[in-house]
Amino acid sequence: LDVSAGVSYVSNTRDAVSRDYRFVALDGLPYLNQFMRVDFFLSNFNIGPERLSLREVTNEFGAYGGVLQVAAGYAKADWEVIPLVRTSFGLRVEKGKQKVKLIDLFGGRPPSSPAAAEETYVLPAATVTWNFAEDQQVRFGVSKTIGRPQFRELAPQAYLDPDSDRIFVGNPFLVDTELLNFDARYERYFDRGEFITGGVFYKDIDKPVEAVVQEQGSAILQSYLNAPKASLFGFEVEAKKVFATPFPELLPGQDVFVQANYTWTDSEVQAGEGDTVLAGTGSGVPAPARNFIIDGSRMQGQSEQVANLQLGLENKEDGSQGTLLVTYVSERSSARGRQAEPDIVQEPGVIVDFVYNKDLNLAGNPVSLKFRLGNLLGTEFQEYQEAGGRRIDVNKYDLGRSVSIGLSRKY
Repeated sequence: LDVSAGVSYVSNTRDAVSRDYRFVALDGLPYLNQFMRVDFFLSNFNIGPERLSLREVTNEFGAYGGVLQVAAGYAKADWEVIPLVRTSFGLRVEKGKQKVKLIDLFGGRPPSSPAAAEETYVLPAATVTWNFAEDQQVRFGVSKTIGRPQFRELAPQAYLDPDSDRIFVGNPFLVDTELLNFDARYERYFDRGEFITGGVFYKDIDKPVEAVVQEQGSAILQSYLNAPKASLFGFEVEAKKVFATPFPELLPGQDVFVQANYTWTDSEVQAGEGDTVLAGTGSGVPAPARNFIIDGSRMQGQSEQVANLQLGLENKEDGSQGTLLVTYVSERSSARGRQAEPDIVQEPGVIVDFVYNKDLNLAGNPVSLKFRLGNLLGTEFQEYQEAGGRRIDVNKYDLGRSVSIGLSRKY
């Protein structure tokens, strides 16, 4: 019987300031300027009172300070109840306080800040592992966990995300997400580094945070809200096998290894007839959840299928390893569409990389060489909306291929 206990305290702060500026034509643009190339138009020649002036358009939510403080105590017992059966029980009690305070940038009255969120959680966890054979075991687990929104998800400060090219704005009415987790897993080990495993899992989620696209005046923004409830379940399998090279003359001392995993997941967001949400644009007034979320839809950000495959050659004698990595991720919702519009869907597709590692000795110094080729297939980034057999690309660009070489010295 092993028993352990402890306490922890975490304090995290963030200060953020955003200033926005815009070029303004005070007296209208001359006719010729209206047809200039952009780089000519924004040249020094056109910056001045007669053509373009720079004006600050920062709104009242341009700056904020965030504080997150978490104090916790925990205890754990690891106990072999009977031979080959081990149990692990744990309990964590934590009190968290999170606050985002808006800061006035212009010397007037600062905008009102949302009240601090203070919650105390009791988070139990338990695991039972049965080694029913020398090389096999099954494990069952249950736990309760939480997720807290990030500062930028809470602060009503607008910012441009360069990856999606969309304006994001936080929602000060977000609350913590609570999760109840169940899982069962089977594992079999054949030799060192060789195994096959499989598992099933289920999560019951209260108040999951989801990204939504909203209108604010004439602007279209992406924000966040707490969906009422969600559930998620699925299974996963993983295996690794090492073989002696079939071409010992051509590849002496090399081992061939194959490793693969596959995860299938289904999820459902529940938005009942009487459920409400607090959207960032609603000034704290509850709105029908179905205005933002389709009841029974898949959770935002969750793909149904994820698969990884690794094919490699390894020589332990000379410290070399070459691996081809193939990753497939099926489509997923990256944001809820505006009311009566379909979700914005991202299609990650297939990514193929190649990595080569080699241990070298340069002038008596042990050095590691790493060479990587990224996105060999040239897969694109794709985000789109689709309805009635028609598709509109929301964001699409070439991810490009990459090459990197690195040397590291071992001490």
